[in-house]
Amino acid sequence: MAHRTGQFSLWRPDLVRGIDAERAHELAERSLERRGSSQDEVAARADYLELLGIGPGERVLEVGCGSGVVLRDMARKVAPNGAAVGLDLSLALLELAQPRPEGEALGSVVLLCEGDAGWLPFRGGAFDAVLAVTTLIHVPQPERAVAELVRVVRPGGRVGVFDRDNDSYIISHPDRDLTRRIVASGSEHTTVNPWIGRQLPSLFAEAGLCDVRVRGFVSLEQDLEGFYATNAGERWADVAVRVGTITDVERQQWVEQLRAVQAAGGFVAGLTHLFVWGVRPE
Repeated sequence: MAHRTGQFSLWRPDLVRGIDAERAHELAERSLERRGSSQDEVAARADYLELLGIGPGERVLEVGCGSGVVLRDMARKVAPNGAAVGLDLSLALLELAQPRPEGEALGSVVLLCEGDAGWLPFRGGAFDAVLAVTTLIHVPQPERAVAELVRVVRPGGRVGVFDRDNDSYIISHPDRDLTRRIVASGSEHTTVNPWIGRQLPSLFAEAGLCDVRVRGFVSLEQDLEGFYATNAGERWADVAVRVGTITDVERQQWVEQLRAVQAAGGFVAGLTHLFVWGVRPE
């Protein structure tokens, strides 16, 4: 895949990292696209893109674009004369984010680049708006990443981050004590920054952004095969066993009870996200 940078001057060579094509397809199908297509996620995305004020003709960047769920909506908003740049560590995921000929005519709008959130390969002030969606929760030095988001946006431009607060995860289950232990383990051991959502306002203020605002979004699913049931349900129970918080027997008991709730039609699972946005001073 050719990486087009157009008018965006690179100041560091692209980084070479990523996962293979098979793993990328699995991740996109199991996680990124599944989560991005849920009703609450679609509604939240429409709202936070509106709050960020993205419009026709603008130059916008998404850091950590993955398979392109958010990037596609950004491209539609800036089309036909704008540019939506997607950056990700994984070349394999960027291949999936590449607009397909049989899809919408976004090929002239979407630009893709491999790179690191902590060292963005763009000149300062290159973009009208910059966005990161569920990316900083995985970044070891989020303050460095926020500083980079601010650097590459123009004076008067907007920076937005939409991310999870892992400790807010809810799931229908009758055993509160066991569920709390599983949630605590999954929250702490599946991401780098489980509390990033609640830390963002301070990080934005420290980076010099003004007019910093916060909006909360709750994503809920009743789908037994949805992201929050599969990826943050039984998977977190597996993690709890691995780190020694619960035993294999407790995991089996918890999963059996969870499936009973699901079979009875009383299932719900979800998580709170925070969208924090601000303006780089003129």
